[in-house]
Amino acid sequence: MSEQELNVIRVNLDKVSREKNRAEQDAAQFQNSLKEIKFIKEKLEDELAVHKKAALEESSKRKRLEEDLEQMRSACKEHTNTINQLRLKIEEVSIVKQRSEQNLKGQQESLDKTLKEKQRTIDELNLLTAELKALQRKLLLEQENVKEANQRNEQLYRTIEEKSKIVNDNKSEIDRLQSLTQNLTKKRLRLEEELRNLRQELDDMKMNKDNCDSDKTALISELQLQLQTSSKRTLELQGLVNELSKEREKFRLEIERFQKQIMESSNMIHESQTHYSELMQEKEMLLVKIKMLDQDKTRLQKYEDELSRVKATLDSESRLKLRLQDEHKQLQNDFSYWKNQCEMKEELVRKYNLEKDKNERDRYSMKSEIDRLLAELKAIDERYKRRLEDAEREKSDLQSQRIKMEKEISTLRQSPVTCICQTDSSKLVFDGIRRKITAKQLYDCKIIDKATLDQLIKGQKTVEEVTLDIQPSLKGTGVIAGIFLTPKEKLSFTDAKNKKVLQPESAVMLLEAQAATGHIIDPKVNEKLTVEAAYARGLVDREDKDKLLTAESAATGFNDPHTGKLISVGQAKKKEMISRNTAIRLLEAQVAAGGVIDPVSSVFLPKDVALDRGLIDGDLYRALTDPQVDTMSFIDPATNKNISYPRLKEKCRVELHTGLLLLPALKKKISFIGLREPVSLDELVDSGIVNKDVANALEAGIITEEEVNEQARPYLQGSSSIAGIYDEINDRTLGIYKAMQEGLLRPGTTLELLEAQAATGFMVDPVNNTLMTVEKASNSGLIGREFKDKLLSAEKAVTGYKDPLTGDIISLFQAMKKGLIEKDQGIRLLEAQIATGGIIDPKASHRLKVNIAYKRGYFDEEMNKIVSDAKVFCDPDTQENLTYLQLKERCIIDKVTGLCLLPMNKKKQITTTQKNTLRKRRVVIVDPDTQKEMTVREAYHKNLIDYDTFLELSGQECEWEEITITASDGTSRVVLVDRKTGIQYDIQDSLDKGIIDKKSMEKYRSGSLTLTQFAGMISSKYEGETTASSSSTEHVSHSSSVTSATSPSVSRERISSASFTLSRPSEQLEEISPIAAIFDTETLEKITISEGIRRAIVDSITGQRLLEAQACTGGIINPANGKKLSLQEAERQGIIDQDMAQRLKLAEKAYLGFEDVKNKKKMSVGDAIKEKWLPYESGQHFLEFQYLTGGLIEPDTPGRRSMQEVIRKGMVDGRTALKLQDTSSYPRNLTCPKTKLKISYKDAMDRSMVEETTGLRMLEASSMSSKGISSPYNVSSAPGSRSGSRAGSRTGSRSGSRRGSVDLSSSYSVSSYSSDYTGN
Repeated sequence: MSEQELNVIRVNLDKVSREKNRAEQDAAQFQNSLKEIKFIKEKLEDELAVHKKAALEESSKRKRLEEDLEQMRSACKEHTNTINQLRLKIEEVSIVKQRSEQNLKGQQESLDKTLKEKQRTIDELNLLTAELKALQRKLLLEQENVKEANQRNEQLYRTIEEKSKIVNDNKSEIDRLQSLTQNLTKKRLRLEEELRNLRQELDDMKMNKDNCDSDKTALISELQLQLQTSSKRTLELQGLVNELSKEREKFRLEIERFQKQIMESSNMIHESQTHYSELMQEKEMLLVKIKMLDQDKTRLQKYEDELSRVKATLDSESRLKLRLQDEHKQLQNDFSYWKNQCEMKEELVRKYNLEKDKNERDRYSMKSEIDRLLAELKAIDERYKRRLEDAEREKSDLQSQRIKMEKEISTLRQSPVTCICQTDSSKLVFDGIRRKITAKQLYDCKIIDKATLDQLIKGQKTVEEVTLDIQPSLKGTGVIAGIFLTPKEKLSFTDAKNKKVLQPESAVMLLEAQAATGHIIDPKVNEKLTVEAAYARGLVDREDKDKLLTAESAATGFNDPHTGKLISVGQAKKKEMISRNTAIRLLEAQVAAGGVIDPVSSVFLPKDVALDRGLIDGDLYRALTDPQVDTMSFIDPATNKNISYPRLKEKCRVELHTGLLLLPALKKKISFIGLREPVSLDELVDSGIVNKDVANALEAGIITEEEVNEQARPYLQGSSSIAGIYDEINDRTLGIYKAMQEGLLRPGTTLELLEAQAATGFMVDPVNNTLMTVEKASNSGLIGREFKDKLLSAEKAVTGYKDPLTGDIISLFQAMKKGLIEKDQGIRLLEAQIATGGIIDPKASHRLKVNIAYKRGYFDEEMNKIVSDAKVFCDPDTQENLTYLQLKERCIIDKVTGLCLLPMNKKKQITTTQKNTLRKRRVVIVDPDTQKEMTVREAYHKNLIDYDTFLELSGQECEWEEITITASDGTSRVVLVDRKTGIQYDIQDSLDKGIIDKKSMEKYRSGSLTLTQFAGMISSKYEGETTASSSSTEHVSHSSSVTSATSPSVSRERISSASFTLSRPSEQLEEISPIAAIFDTETLEKITISEGIRRAIVDSITGQRLLEAQACTGGIINPANGKKLSLQEAERQGIIDQDMAQRLKLAEKAYLGFEDVKNKKKMSVGDAIKEKWLPYESGQHFLEFQYLTGGLIEPDTPGRRSMQEVIRKGMVDGRTALKLQDTSSYPRNLTCPKTKLKISYKDAMDRSMVEETTGLRMLEASSMSSKGISSPYNVSSAPGSRSGSRAGSRTGSRSGSRRGSVDLSSSYSVSSYSSDYTGN
């Protein structure tokens, strides 16, 4: 033996020893795994012991439950005993009842005898009246027969006329057809002549041209055909003529028949007339019988007298009967009490039975759960036993291998080894999707690399180790297996479709995705099946089977119809065996599960490898790879929108013990009835109205929707607002508007209560117990038209206000902050909402808790304090100011409807009916031609009266109301107001002046004088004084006209003492300049308002108001030259900046007019407020500015309009006119630039100085207050830096022209405009 051979043997021995060591290591590892298995087994045994302990506890619980049941049974026995005792008592009561009934029967029989005698007389009278009625009915029947005969005759005449018309029509049709046949015969003769001519030409042509024979014969045949068709048509027409002649004969026979019928009907009429004469005779006989009946009536009167005597005896008996009935009722009450007691006991028994059943169900469920756990333990035990057995077998196999290897080592030691054995790659087999695959095939598919293949061949790696590494390619990452309902319940897609948890289309797509990735999955038992096996098990419906078999071919392969080979999805799409969309959907599911399936290899391949192997083409590769191309071939069950399969997998939840992907079922949307829209359960949870645990319990079906609705009712619907008025004197319920019409409520109180209804949900009809919107309430007459607009505005507190800038829906509180609603009205509506349940969220359509309203910006703490302290509602009974909640507390609840009614006692209203009643006087003019009544205005427009007469008659029309005006200093006065013209008279002032005496006043207060009579008495005397003053003063000076324009008076005293003349509509009022500039008393210069804001001597709000006054009265004024400019021009010249120009656009429209989108007409400020184009507060400011500077402006019309004219034209109503005339009540929304005190625009006009050269008004300003208060707008100024303020000289008086001069070179002093102005 050579040395080389020995070396080889040594090397082989070393290898064998290494292999032996490795085998020993494997054996050690195996022993370790056996130890681990033993440890797991011990652990499982411990768990089993725990489960057994739990089972013992359950059995003890069960015993306790059985004991409880025994106790319940004993309790039930006791209850049955008590029930039996009660039954005995009931029987005793029934015996007493029977005795009383027997007594009643005896008395009833005596009553029946007397009643029978009475009934006999009544029956005789009824018989006579019945005979009379029967005769009258006969007479009526005969009259109806006569009428029917007349109607039949008229119908016959009509049918004869119709038939004659038809005959005439047929005659005309026959004549037309005859003319048609004549024309056709003429055509036929003409054709025959043409045919003869053609034949002659044909003969000539035959002699000359033999080549054209074929053409000519064809032409002749065509002509012959035409001749034949014409002859056929003539035959048909002749047949029609014959038919028409037959029909004519039929019509003639029918006419003869109708004539016979007419004769018969005339005979019938004659007979009916004779019958009618007989009936008249019978009528005379009946009249005789009626006379006899009158005699019978006198006889019956005697019987009735006797009956009255019988009644007296019956009354005594009825009293006795009533006493017995009372006793009977008492017995019934006792019986009902014991019956209720019995029912209560039965209810308790029923509850015990229900609890017993519930305990039984719980016991059965616990038993089934224990059985399930025991079965699982048994299965786990068996599984681990099998594993132990497998481990034992493997151990024995390893030991046998060890022995075998030791033998081989020994043989190797004895004999030299010349070669090393390697494992064949074809024997290395892996489990694919549907079939086995070798290691070599995996290498060819690029699933494993060369190194891994070599390691497998050499035995360095096992198949199991590599399988773990390439598991996604062999089996995939999993597909969506089913639908998850609860932890204990899951559904297959077919079950989900049948139970309507999933839409059919979506279910089929998800099943196709399963089939395309290899198997249909049964999620209940976690088993993979073929489509055929799934169909046999019921996991697939018959109608879906073919689609799923096609989808399964994406995993198993499509059969090529030409070659018979298996081809992939992409290849099938290329051969048009399936559509592109279907191919993309199936491939999308495969890629999401692990890759494109190679049906031959039965593994998942990466997309690049699939493209290289030709399984997919470039188009499909791009569709699956490009992120910009989102296929979204599946349907999301939650949204019913398209979604990709990977995104759908992301929504799934993984079942822990099986690893299955389950798609959560779509939650049922639960909603409740809100104020206007349905409210979802999620919204109630977000609003803190419903607890999250309650919502989960509702979704799980533990509690019902009714229970949650009852819990959330205070926030969904709220409590009742004040629905109506309860009239205590007449014991009746009235609607609020109806109560106002009947004089129980004042209009102001009525509006407040109706606004509260509208702002809390609905208008309420308390009589019919119905809720309705403002629009429906107006249409049904529940509210008046005069309140409709204001109530529609209040209703927006429920439906939401529209933000004019963004178009978003905002709440009542947000609308207040944006100035879309007056603050006072907003506070009133907020208080009503809080008193009836909470702040309303207009978007969510329900009420909110206060803390949630804070979070959503629908309320804040400051407003909460204001609302809680505000007493803005009036009790119509006591005239007290109360909160809405206090007013509700004084209400009563209607027992029938459950509505909240405000009680009123009419006796308390006697002293205030004059106040609360509106009295109207109307002038009516009658058109002499049509005798039609019309108003004064209509008569003026029709030129029936001239303008002077119109003014005179309009002045006579009035609409009087008594109101109380409270001034800012707390003093109040009672005035009579004509709502039509705006004129008002102070009652106390009239009394002081002697216009009325105390006697008239007392008569009015006592009710002897009506409101109209009292107002007419005052107005007539005032008109007399006004006429006298106007006759003595023919001319009104220029200065006084300015005063009347700029300082209008609300009291009749000022109007009567002043000298004025009414202007015609054509006459223009003189314009007065608004405040055009600021006069800086420190630098003694005239500056623009914007410059005053920049210098911080005028605050921004005051500056904006002053510029709004300019814009709404003609334009922005340039102080340098006094010219009025548009906003664009003023911005260009630098008088205002861009931001200010944007804020002044609304004010400019007040001058130019608001365009109506419907008719494109320009609207004035008043019209814009009515049409809701302009917020009320802003519109009121613009009206004040225009009124103070000369009068209201009508767009596209030069000059200003007087108050009477704007009322006549309907630009403003009487109430608004009153508000404008009462300048003392103007809001103090400006800060005086000089004194830093709050002033109104009227005060600012009074304090302004007029420049002599330009006539412009300037308002003095300084950084230091003239009252010694530092300007809040200039931080650098401090008290004491300057004492007082310098001012230019101003001359004139309040009633004068107010024109003064400014001398910049001399010292400056201020002279007040009037004696009552002290420079404050």
